[in-house]
Amino acid sequence: SQYEAYNGTNTSYNQNPNTISEQNYTFRIPSSPAVDSVHEATPFGAIGVALNGVVFFNQYAAPGDDLSNEINTFDQYNGHPTNGGVYHYHISPTYLFTDLGRDVLLGFLLDGFPVYGPDENGQTLTTSDLDDYHGHSHATTDYTDGIYHYHITDDYPYINGNGFYGSKGTVSNI
Repeated sequence: SQYEAYNGTNTSYNQNPNTISEQNYTFRIPSSPAVDSVHEATPFGAIGVALNGVVFFNQYAAPGDDLSNEINTFDQYNGHPTNGGVYHYHISPTYLFTDLGRDVLLGFLLDGFPVYGPDENGQTLTTSDLDDYHGHSHATTDYTDGIYHYHITDDYPYINGNGFYGSKGTVSNI
C-alpha cells in the first residue's frame, strides 16, 4: 500500500473510516464527444477519470447530500475512499496540480469532454465564469481547433454542474 498519513492543513479534518483498495474499472468514453440535448444528470459513483487513474465523483456525498461535512474527510490531495475502497475526487485534485499545474488537462468525464484545472490564461476561474455544466468552448493547448471542456473550480459544484454536456459513455467496476 502507498497510503500516506494525513499531513494537510484542514483543522476540521476527520479521518475517513474507509480504506483504499485496488479497483478494476472499465471506461467506455466517446473518442469524438458530441453535445447531448438532454444533458443527463451525473450519477453517484464514477463520472469520469483523472489522468492518474483516480475516478471523479459528482458534487454530492450521497443522494440529496452536499459535501459540506464530507469535505472534512478528504486527505491532503482532496480525495478519499468509499466504503468499498474506491479512492476518488469530488473537488480539485491537488496531487495532480503538483505534477501537472493548475491550467492543464486533468482527465475526462464519461461524455468524452476533457476536464481542465481551475486556471486559464493567468486567471483562476470560478463557477460564475462557466456554463450550467461547468465548462465552455474554445481552443486549448491539447485541442487547438477548440472543444467544449469542463473546468474544476474551487467553488461549488467543483467538477461538474447540472449534468453531462455530451452523450455519456459507460463505466463499470469489476
